[in-house]
Formats: sequence, C-alpha cells, structure tokens
Amino acid sequence: MNFRVVVGDSPDLTSFGETVYATDSIQVESDFEKIKTYKNTEGILVCLGMVDSKDKSKSLDEYFDEISANSLLDIASQLEGRFVLFFVADSGIYACADQFGKLDVYYQQNDTNIAIASNLDLFLEEPAKDGFDQSALVHTLTYYGYCPPKKHTIYNSVKRLGVSQCLHVENNKVILINKEFVASKAQEYTDSAHDDYADIFLTHLQESASEEENLIYLSSGWDSTSILAGLVHLFDKSKVRGLIGRMKYSDRSGCCNQIEIDKAHKFSEYYGIKLDIVDFDLTKKDEGYFKSLRAKMRKHQLYAMTGITHDKLAIKASDLLTKSKTVFAGEISDGAHNLGFSQYATIFHPSHGFREYSDKMASYLFGPTFLSLLMSGEYVDDPIYKLLKSKADDAIFDEVAQKPEEVKLQLLTSFFLRDTRLPLWSLNNEPLLTSHGVDLYTKNMQNSYLTDIAKNMDTDNIYANYLYLYNSFHWQGGTVRSLQTMADYYQLNTDLPFWNSDLQDFLAKMPEEWGRGLDLNPTKYPLKKMLKDKLDYPFDYQNGAHSYTYDVDHSFNHAQEVYCHSALVEDFQDSVKDKAYHQILSKEYFDLDYIDGLVDEYIRSPEEINVANLTKLVPIIMLCYVGWYGK
Repeated sequence: MNFRVVVGDSPDLTSFGETVYATDSIQVESDFEKIKTYKNTEGILVCLGMVDSKDKSKSLDEYFDEISANSLLDIASQLEGRFVLFFVADSGIYACADQFGKLDVYYQQNDTNIAIASNLDLFLEEPAKDGFDQSALVHTLTYYGYCPPKKHTIYNSVKRLGVSQCLHVENNKVILINKEFVASKAQEYTDSAHDDYADIFLTHLQESASEEENLIYLSSGWDSTSILAGLVHLFDKSKVRGLIGRMKYSDRSGCCNQIEIDKAHKFSEYYGIKLDIVDFDLTKKDEGYFKSLRAKMRKHQLYAMTGITHDKLAIKASDLLTKSKTVFAGEISDGAHNLGFSQYATIFHPSHGFREYSDKMASYLFGPTFLSLLMSGEYVDDPIYKLLKSKADDAIFDEVAQKPEEVKLQLLTSFFLRDTRLPLWSLNNEPLLTSHGVDLYTKNMQNSYLTDIAKNMDTDNIYANYLYLYNSFHWQGGTVRSLQTMADYYQLNTDLPFWNSDLQDFLAKMPEEWGRGLDLNPTKYPLKKMLKDKLDYPFDYQNGAHSYTYDVDHSFNHAQEVYCHSALVEDFQDSVKDKAYHQILSKEYFDLDYIDGLVDEYIRSPEEINVANLTKLVPIIMLCYVGWYGK
C-alpha cells in the first residue's frame, strides 16, 4: 500500500498507481485498494486504507461531512482502522493518519515542492541529501525495535508525521499541528469490568473477521491463542486456520522454537483447525530473495531480523488466503497489558510461576506505587528495586532528580530511551556512545516526545501516558511495524485486535492491582480471566516452557545462531568489513574506535565473539546489511 503526494512543482514522475486527485499544484497518487474521495462544503477529502466509525450509529459519510481544516485530527480520532487522510482546502492540503499512527507518513521539504509518501523510495530527491540525524541513529542502534521513534528518520531531510499530528502544507511550507494528549485516569475496576473487556475483545473480532476464512499468526502464546479461542467461539472452526514459523537459524542448533510449534499443534488439534508451518530457514541463502527483502526493509527503516520472519509469514499467508480474508496477530499485547514485561524472562528460574511474578515485579517498578517512592526518595529501600538492580552488577545509575516533574521525566526516559528497562538506568552504560552523544540524544528525544507528557503525568494517569507513547516507540519499531508493512506487499488484510481504541482505552484506565503490580493477579489479568470465564480454553497447555530453546537452555542465544552460525554470516561480515558506518555515524555521538574493535573481532572469528559484544554489534550489522540511501 503506497501513496505519494507532491505539493508544488513536480518533475516527470514514474507513476506507480492511480492518480486519485490532481490540480496544477497538488498531485495525489496511490495503489491502495481501499480509496475513498469525499467532497463537502469545506474541501475535498481523500481517505486511503481501512477505516470505520467507532460510533456505529453514525456513518462514515456523516463524519466526512464534518471535516474541515480545523477538525481533521478530531475526526480522525473518532474513526477506527489503519488509514491516512488528506484534506484539500483553500488554505492548502492537510494530512493525518489514524489516532495510533499505524501507517507511516514521511515528508520531505525541497526547494520547489514538498513530497509526502508512504516509504522512502518514493521521494523526488535523495533522502540523504542533507546528511544523517545522529539522535535517530543512536536510537536505532541502542533501543529495542531498531528503528528511530515515530517523528524521526535517520535522514535530516526526511521526517515522519507523529502520533496526534497533522501536516499542513501551504506556500511551500510545512506546518505541524499537534493535538494535545489528555491522559485518562486509572479507575477502580470492579468484577463487571471483566465483562466489558470480553465484550470489547469479542466485538472487535466479530467486526474485523472475514465471513469466509481467517488466518492467525499462531505463536502459541496467550495472545494469539486468545484470538484463536475468540474466533472459534464466534465462527465455525472451518473458517479459522493458523500459521506458525519454524525457526531454523543454523545447522548446529536446528529448530529453536520447537516448544511453541508443539504447543501450537496442541491448540490447533484442540480447536480442530488446520495449522500450516513456514520455515524461517537461515541454513541456506537465496541471494535474490534477500536482496529484494533488504530493499523493502530499507524503504521503511526496518533494521530488525523480524523483517525477515514477517515477510516469510506474509508470503505463506498470501498463498493460503484470498485478499478478502483477514490475517490476525497478537502483537502489542505484551506492552498494552503489562508494559512489555510478560515474556517470563525477567528472572529465569525453574519455577515458571516465579518467572511470571518476576515480570510483574519489573512492571511494578514503572507503576504508580514506585513512582510515588521515586518522588519521595524512598525508592532506595524498595526490596524489588534492590533485587532487580542487584542483577545489573556494576551498572551505572543516574541520581534521582529533586523536582517531581523531573523525576517523572527520568522514569519516562528510563522506559523509552534506555537499552535496559530499570528506573534511573544510565545510558552511560552504553559503550557505543560518547558521553556527549548520550547527553545530546537524551535531550533531543526528551524534547521531542517526553517533556510535555511528563508535565501532565502523575500516579493516577501513568498507564495512559505509557500506552500513548508506545505508539511512538516500540509499537512502530522494527520488531512490530514490520508485520503489517510486509503483509501490505502481498495485499493482505491484517488486524491486530489489541490495537483497537476501545481496548486501548480500557487498558489505559486499568488499575495497578489488575496484574501490573505486586498483587497476586497474573500478568495479562483481564485476558486470562476472559479465557477462563468466557471462552473454551485449555489452560494446562500453557504450563511449562514458554517458546524458545533458551527457555530450557539459558546458554542458548538467538543472535549467536543468526550472526555467528547461519548461512548469512559471510554476508553480515561483508556488510561491515569496510566500516561503511563511518560515512554516517558522527564521532561526536559514537565511539567509533570501540565499534571498530567489535567489527574486527567479528571479522576475525564470529564463532568466538562473546555474547555481550555480539549484542552490541548486531544493530550495527543490521544497519549495514540493510543499508541506507546514499550509501
């Protein structure tokens, strides 16, 4: 799904789709299957993508009739889906995406025009023409997700439209209009809230599913299997099927997710659905395939290995389904329910019950109770903080600030701008960076995303702020955004049920004691309660190891198998051996001597590089392997 808008002078363009709207100064083209144009008294609207009304008593046309230059963002927030809106009025053209920013809107200011596009390949001028954004590169190379945050790209000349932002172009100038975010306060949920959660979840599945057939990316975890249980509850099992990937990263380790494949088979047999398997096979390489894949990843700033796995899933799904059918995935549920701490990986322990509670301890450290302790200075005696902090050996921690607003900013910074999620974790632990680079990056990103949020955040609305910011960070990063981005290349209709506005609103208001704190409720409490009380679900299937080899052999490491023992090792080495990253990484921000040392160690003997060094090097390898414009 691609679009491009050129405002101003436009040279001869190579068309890639339908010209949706054109005047002497504006050209809109797209290859979206879902295109709607609408004219009202204020101007002309072009809607690209999947869109529906939240209020089912009101039609889309009624919403569209209310749109004006001043109301575009407000109307977009009342619509559900994954879409982009362009509104042409006397005062210029306006653009915004859905309220979560599920679709990217890139824009570039040029001398005689402004280009707006869905990917970096569609611009009229070289993205790298003005150099590289060092703060965006720091984030890409140090933060899980391996992608700049929402408003950024790694290029100075190209930006992305942020969440709750509208782009206004007039007289060859870009004006950004921001919709103020007002965080919902946590509520005291009673037992009836469980009914509300189940109604929201099942209603969304009912409305999003295909009448013919639905495919689930079935990882066997709580999220994908809850979608499976819900669909089978709503539809005949013949209209549901599953798809899982078999991870084969090296000959020596074989399949490294056999645990979840076995569980997925059990779930598919229990519900009587067909389960298909596609290989994520890196034991041999297909030069043509990986060249094409890297080009797709480069267009969308995807620098994580999940770009490969999600592409393989999409290829197989396109073989199994027609375009009218729906592909479901359980992405973002971890963050939405438990701030990402629900992978049984906070503390490895023989007791899986304790591993789950360890996840709750980690989410507690970013909840309202611990924020109160931070602001009062009593956090130093908190036993949970002392325990998890002790596991960090000789790590550096920042001193807590004195003013409450600054403490809140520190907590947000620890969560969204640090490579380890512990309150007050210092980025001076990151050897890739200079201390000056740490300061510049931190201030830049705080000003862009966190400072205004911190001013209005408090213990009663902390979760709503986290979920809002997730849309600018992990949920649009390379490990999540690649799922729908790759599916778009195969005209698949994808749906992430945990990314709908009603469920997000429910979870934004959900109190700490509903599984996010030190209470005895499980992680993903309302989800598991729904499975227990509302759906037919075999709870005992989730007993035991979670998904991967490392769940039972803690010495196993995915990165080692991919970057040290797969068939792509030589290609990875070739991508970094000439140290091309010197072209784009500034010495002011990055310790290039340290990075060069890691690269030299990797080139000499990839089998012998230690896990800690490899972990630091992987983002550099992927940056060079996928590449950048102007390389």
